Amino acid sequence: MRVTWLSCVAAASASFLRAPAHSHVDAPTSAIAQRTATPLAQFGFKVQKSERLLIREAWERADAWRPGKANWFTQQQKDLVELHSTLQNDFDGLPAVPGAGIPGAGNSTSLLGALLKSLTTGDLALTLCSKEPPVLTELRDWLVAELTMPEAVCGLPEEQGRVLSTLATAMDARKMVDLGTFTVYSSIAMALATADDARVICCEPDEQYSRHARDWWLKAGCSSKMEMHEIGAEELMQRMIDNGEAGTVDMIFCDVGERERYGSCHELAMQLLHVGGVVVYYETLWPADQVLQHGYYPSLRDFNMQLAKDPRVLASLVPLSYGITIGFKVMDLPGPELAVARVTADDGNDAKLLELLRQRRSQVQAEIEAMS
Repeated sequence: MRVTWLSCVAAASASFLRAPAHSHVDAPTSAIAQRTATPLAQFGFKVQKSERLLIREAWERADAWRPGKANWFTQQQKDLVELHSTLQNDFDGLPAVPGAGIPGAGNSTSLLGALLKSLTTGDLALTLCSKEPPVLTELRDWLVAELTMPEAVCGLPEEQGRVLSTLATAMDARKMVDLGTFTVYSSIAMALATADDARVICCEPDEQYSRHARDWWLKAGCSSKMEMHEIGAEELMQRMIDNGEAGTVDMIFCDVGERERYGSCHELAMQLLHVGGVVVYYETLWPADQVLQHGYYPSLRDFNMQLAKDPRVLASLVPLSYGITIGFKVMDLPGPELAVARVTADDGNDAKLLELLRQRRSQVQAEIEAMS
């Protein structure tokens, strides 16, 4: 599922609970650490804490905040550049694990600390770009106030919403698809950035979240642009293809909860998008598992590699927050034939792939001649 700035800070700060004695964390934060140390019962065994309490304590320990806002628990503010400088030595001082290549990659908690330098870059960037619409700020606050913590961390990060808005505006997108809508941050970000006649086709199988989605569309004043389907992503896209909508979509945002489905979603997306359309995949660099577990070598590395070799798209992996992969469709190729050609290409034989590309070039040249 999606991960917001809450999960980024809560996850990263879990490593602070094991910070070395020479940590540069300042005095107020150290005092918080003492208050939140793991308690011992009368006979010396550890007291079990709830997941929500653990996340709150981790958040307090990191003294997390958003730009221009005080930390919810400490009511303090700090500069993000100062935070990077303060923690740099601690992170870089962690021993590198052979094969991992970065300091602190030996276990999930220390890895999260090492990731903080990247994760908070999103917060730093937010202070230097256009502001989000107020309704989206309200939506993020609502996630924390009204939903459980595991649910709240599933909202789209603010900085990635900015990317979606910018892309939709730059493309003048009129027909967009939002796969895995949840509580609609992504769909509203695209809808508010586009023309009055634009349409966002959404899918969210969970009825509770789809109800929330409709409520927030009303608050955002964009219900007329929205279309909700309470089905899975692949089912929605296949229905659209069967309905004759192949090659008619400008932009697709894919955030299905089971990341292993990205491959099948991509093949359907290539049919729906017209040449010049864009597909954006969320959480493709540091995928999150539940709330606090991450992997340094995610399975999505294989997915990114497939897109990098896919002749139908120009793909860029943007290391913002948990990473997004942006694919710009540059040509149409038949999916089944391409899959066969890829198998031989992976074995070092590019003959079938080259022949497929030559055939496509001949088809395009014939189409151009027919138009002239």
